Amino acid sequence: MEPVVQTTLGSLRGSEHDGVLSFKAIPFAEAPVGGLRWRAPEPPVPWSGVRDATAFSRSAIQSTRPGVIGELIGIPSQPTSEDCLYLNVWTPAADAGRRPVMVWIHGGGNTAGSGSQPRIDGERLARHGDVVVVTVNYRLGALGFLHLPEIGATGNEALLDQVAALRWVRREIAAFGGDAANVTLFGQSAGGWDIAQLLAMPAAAGTFDKAIPMSGSLYPHVMPEEGRANAQRLLEHFKATGAPEQLREVPAEEILAWQLAQPGGLDGGVRWGPVRDGDVIAEDAEARIRAGAQTRGMPLMIGHTRDESALFTVASPGAQAMDEAALVERARTHFGARAEEGVEVYRAARAARGWRRTPIAIWNAISTDQLFRLPGIRTAEAHTARTPDAWFYLFDYESPAMDGRVQACHSLDIPFVWGTYEGGELGAFCGTGPAVAALSERVMDAYLAFARTGSPATESLPEWPRYDTARRATMHLGLDCHVEDAPMEEERTFWASLG
Repeated sequence: MEPVVQTTLGSLRGSEHDGVLSFKAIPFAEAPVGGLRWRAPEPPVPWSGVRDATAFSRSAIQSTRPGVIGELIGIPSQPTSEDCLYLNVWTPAADAGRRPVMVWIHGGGNTAGSGSQPRIDGERLARHGDVVVVTVNYRLGALGFLHLPEIGATGNEALLDQVAALRWVRREIAAFGGDAANVTLFGQSAGGWDIAQLLAMPAAAGTFDKAIPMSGSLYPHVMPEEGRANAQRLLEHFKATGAPEQLREVPAEEILAWQLAQPGGLDGGVRWGPVRDGDVIAEDAEARIRAGAQTRGMPLMIGHTRDESALFTVASPGAQAMDEAALVERARTHFGARAEEGVEVYRAARAARGWRRTPIAIWNAISTDQLFRLPGIRTAEAHTARTPDAWFYLFDYESPAMDGRVQACHSLDIPFVWGTYEGGELGAFCGTGPAVAALSERVMDAYLAFARTGSPATESLPEWPRYDTARRATMHLGLDCHVEDAPMEEERTFWASLG
């Protein structure tokens, strides 16, 4: 018999597979279309009868061409729609079990991704840990992060979508066997960046109890001037400068086509992300976290993969052919006049560890530190100013894909957290065999322990000390799980010397 759950909005009919129930495409807000485009999410309208919840909704509007990298890491093309504000739930039982709840915010640069990718299928995690798992869609790109105050668009509607989903969880998850008072928010890449904002955003206060930002943390806000310049480009393209409300009548696919034609934000082009609009986000996130404004006492687990940026350069012939002169020139973007010195610091430190020292390997390391590792450290440092419960990890298992050139790259940890490493094409990305299965189980156990107790300590891992600036204890998650104090300290110290 198909399971049925009664929520405050109406009944849902889900499905069951190997002892785990799933309920998909559950509306947590009204469709953000027409007059609701670029508005804060509105509560969904209740329904009568029993709503079918056996198939995923469409994903948020985005490019449907995953490309080489998307195919490698397990991001298939999926149907999209502006009507996208739905979430999915997996649970061992819809009873009074009061299980820990884990809510996932997907990555994708805030321009791609969904809560229905096969690599984040919640069945294995729910079964392995006896937890309730929730995945969420939110608006992306120009439809989620447009800063245009003239029409009420703060630039943070996507973050407000996430908050609306978290409020739905607090209100409804008990009907799915979950504990509404024990909610862990976890997410990767842009999902991690967004979580760092939610840790500081007043609208999100009290909506979750623990946080795991993965390969994403504190990152500079889009400032109002930058956001307004992005909006101006959109207005001019659609000849709506004098009548901005007309943008609500432009087909979403046309807005996407304009967005995809813009230069990428990491290189000084259009950036889509949280905006310091003065309302939803009025203060610096790092300062609020350091002050413990709404996170005092909240457990935090944070970290990254060792070779994040290898994913972004492996498919670029130009990057792979980088020579020493090109490396130094790129390094100037971060190190200025000390570029040669910085490159040598990296080269010497990596030589001492027996790591790759080609120009592209050194550039990947510099870029990884700038985008992922150092912001993660800064987030942990800010949090521990008021709360000692923080743990740091470094995922260093190397992918066998592309003859090992992607190494421990961005997104490689996701299938290990979810236990989906053998699904579809992911076997080629993650590898197979007993060692891979054992690593996934250790990683899953740590995440589940954290969700259950607020600490990632498990019997399958060595003792994992809390993170502090004196020791900087870091758990290596790989074929050899172990704790190292202050890994890659030479590189961190050099960055710190730049002021």
